[in-house]
Amino acid sequence: MAGKKGTGLLLSLVLLIGLSLSGCGGNNSNNGAAKDENKVESTTAPAASDTATATAAATEKTNELEQVELSLYLPGGPDKDVASVEQAINDYLKDKINATIKINQLSWDKPADKVNLMIQSGEVFDMVYTWNFMTNAAKGAYLPLEELLDTYAKETKAQINPAYLQAATVNGHLYAIPTEKELGQSVGFAFDKAIVDKYGFDVNSIAKLEDIEPMLKTIKEKEPAITPLFMNHTDSLNWFTVYPDSEDLDGSNEIPTLLDYKTMKVFNEYDTPEILARLKLIREWYKAGYINKNGATDKTELKDAVKSGKAWFTYGNMNPTSTNDWTRLAEKPMIIKTLLPVQVSTKSLQGSMLAISRTSKNPERAMMFMNLIHTDPVLYNLLTFGIEGKHYKKVGDNTVEFISDSGYNSVSSWMIGNVLLNYLNKDEDPKRVQLYTDWNKNSKVSPVIGFVFDSTKVQSQIGALINITKQYKNTLYSGEKDPEPILKEMNSKLKAAGLDAVISEIQSQMDAFLAAK
Repeated sequence: MAGKKGTGLLLSLVLLIGLSLSGCGGNNSNNGAAKDENKVESTTAPAASDTATATAAATEKTNELEQVELSLYLPGGPDKDVASVEQAINDYLKDKINATIKINQLSWDKPADKVNLMIQSGEVFDMVYTWNFMTNAAKGAYLPLEELLDTYAKETKAQINPAYLQAATVNGHLYAIPTEKELGQSVGFAFDKAIVDKYGFDVNSIAKLEDIEPMLKTIKEKEPAITPLFMNHTDSLNWFTVYPDSEDLDGSNEIPTLLDYKTMKVFNEYDTPEILARLKLIREWYKAGYINKNGATDKTELKDAVKSGKAWFTYGNMNPTSTNDWTRLAEKPMIIKTLLPVQVSTKSLQGSMLAISRTSKNPERAMMFMNLIHTDPVLYNLLTFGIEGKHYKKVGDNTVEFISDSGYNSVSSWMIGNVLLNYLNKDEDPKRVQLYTDWNKNSKVSPVIGFVFDSTKVQSQIGALINITKQYKNTLYSGEKDPEPILKEMNSKLKAAGLDAVISEIQSQMDAFLAAK
């Protein structure tokens, strides 16, 4: 439960004292990172003997295990050559855990909705990226993992930062295994470097969203083939909060409940002057021709829009290696600019996680697989990079270069496992460990770190609120219509659907959490 005495204090101490990358494998036995950030090989690719020792407990009786197929659902793609990667992984897993894997890539066309339908229908599947984590955990969609972790993933438990496991715990049960990556999150832009250089844009001068307006004007006037501000039906400027001193507590991007750090009160983010001013700005940009006319419905992914020249920047969550990530996805050099402070919150720790479905027929084998992607660099790089010579080529002992249009590039390292097992891209900063260390050290820790909302009592209201927000959000953020009457209508429906009850429940749990600190 959210209000367990000492949880917030424990997490704060873990984060404030331990922001040295222990959560990314920086000081574990598999990859002795951080001792020397220049020795990248030792931090990203553990020796084969070390890996064999680390996985021995789970694999020593592989020959006695019946072969099973595991399903894995991840965002992105679908890649056209995923089948060959599956086959390579399956060949490798034969002697490890005697399992095969079916990689199901869900395009960014509302993947959470697709998973929710699977959950509601009782579909049998194994592992899934956790969209709407707290809501799905509270309603029993995921299997409790604490015993499975202790039995089949001891190595992962020994190396992962405890803060991650605390953040994935709801009502006393662990429901997911987080990716071992940066502790804090920020939001920002990834700009096409060629366009930035061509017009001499000073991206480092961007301090707030409004600062990109002169750049949008330039692109509108001088690059008629490029949309100055490209949007689609899943990516819009709702990434950039107008409330930097607040936190989303409900675990969903669709429920308008934020905690004001100054007052420690929960409020409806869509019922304030600040949000109206932001939406009016977007409306003005739309009328100026900066935003594509079909922004509320376009299904082109941002990376593909930049790759094809339809757009010149993407936006969203950023991490210490986003330059490399977006350069890979867009297949052209990109420049990163973060806009909001890096914040460590329960939600940021929950940012990328894998859960095991309640319907899984092979949860033990699924946990063995999850243990391997946290500890085995061979498997991890097969999943995130593909096959050597086909999807990438080696240009050094542990450095690679992607092959353009290879048919496999959508499974990014931030989605799964332990990011420090990853090969280095040839364009990536070799001091990756130091990048993560600095990022974590400069992160701002939430004053309510460790709070996990238990939504059990308001599940019916939450479902209705999510549907209402989805009905209006794309229209509001696309700039297509005057936002004021739309906001008024939406807020009226939210209130009628029980928003006040949800806010009251979150506030009650928050008050108890603060009282127990």
